[in-house]
Amino acid sequence: MKSLGISIARHSLSAVLWEQTLFASGMVGTCTVPCEEPFGSPGDIARLAEEVQKIAGAGSLPPAVLSLPPAWTFLRRVTLPVPDLPRAKKMHIAELEGNLPIEDEEILSDILPSSAGVTGTFLAIAAKRSSVENTVAAFTAAGFRLDRAITDHVSLLCAVLSSKDAFSGLVFSDRNDLVALRLSEGTVVSARQFPESIGAAPEELESGIREVLDADAHGILSHPSVVFGNLPPSLAENLLHADPFVLPDDAGDASPLAYGAALSAFYSKETGGFSLRTSAEAESERTRQQFRVRIAAVAAAVAVLAASGSIGIARWAETKKVARIRAEIRKEFTEAVPGVKAKQEMAQIREKIRSLDRQRKELGADFPEATSMLGKVSRALPKDGDISVLEVSFDSGRLQVEGNAGSSQLVETFRTALLTAFGPETDVTVQEAEGSARNGNVRYTILIEKEGEGRAS
Repeated sequence: MKSLGISIARHSLSAVLWEQTLFASGMVGTCTVPCEEPFGSPGDIARLAEEVQKIAGAGSLPPAVLSLPPAWTFLRRVTLPVPDLPRAKKMHIAELEGNLPIEDEEILSDILPSSAGVTGTFLAIAAKRSSVENTVAAFTAAGFRLDRAITDHVSLLCAVLSSKDAFSGLVFSDRNDLVALRLSEGTVVSARQFPESIGAAPEELESGIREVLDADAHGILSHPSVVFGNLPPSLAENLLHADPFVLPDDAGDASPLAYGAALSAFYSKETGGFSLRTSAEAESERTRQQFRVRIAAVAAAVAVLAASGSIGIARWAETKKVARIRAEIRKEFTEAVPGVKAKQEMAQIREKIRSLDRQRKELGADFPEATSMLGKVSRALPKDGDISVLEVSFDSGRLQVEGNAGSSQLVETFRTALLTAFGPETDVTVQEAEGSARNGNVRYTILIEKEGEGRAS
């Protein structure tokens, strides 16, 4: 798998192409182009695309992750009434509305996972939607296949985790403005960002770093530290254990931010799948969802056709059995009682047919025609709801319907509709309806059989 990381800095655009397989991983190549305009113009992006194409070779470019600079972002710590990340992602925007220097409609944001032992508190990183959308459009126009947009904070986290798994301490970078992160076992606990001009106010910078570290206002900072670039003199004097970040041996002069962006695809658990979801990414996700729905529909159609075939075979077998029994009865009468009257023969046939009826019920041949029965199942499906049929099976006069639903209420609605469709002489029961660990769905099994003909099991 190849992943392309792109970093946007004030004076340059950088890219790192990373390849990871089951047996090895490494950097394929790296490039940097200077910017004619701050943070790059369309011409700068086009030149970067040309350089990346030389590295990647012929064909389309691999999926790219775009790392946005701190100057475009806002950091906020939000407290929410839910402990889990998926629900927090949906709710956190409301906490940011009215608390950022941009219009609420322009907020594009995501959150990072909480550290161990912390419940309901998350770090939100936001950006202005129009700026991100325009940048994504410019890179797409240049031929890049953007998978998602992240920020330098996330790129720094991934770069650190690539060399220091579950790192705890300070991460400092001066590669693109100034960024400080405090990590606890590989999770971001707090963060601050400062403009380059903060160097003229060292006391303010030191105070901000102490705030990030939750340290005393004075004294030596003994926290382990990873530094991208150089420490300002005021911090160098107080940070005892500052180690420079070292790129892999084959990285050369690669941008560590582009390097971290390229690795982000492999640290989705640690980053919580962080992504500033642009309209292009949302459309791509809708396309993938529609594809999954089509696959599910095809699977359901195949299941219905298979059930139709099974019922058809049962009816054919039953018809053949009736003909064979009638022929055997006539043969028995001819051999055992030559010249027997027709009414005696018919009485014997009626007895045989009564026995056959019992066998027909076991085969399910007295159940409604397959097409009509499956049509009733289809029409009974709730039109407005997240419910699907994955498998239909028929056995001994019983129809079994299996599928997924968004809630147990939808399953009950489906059961009621089936009961109405098949009539009061039919039993419709929910055999199983239990939650699934994936997507919060309910896996259900509904049994349809003639009233009073259930079997012990």
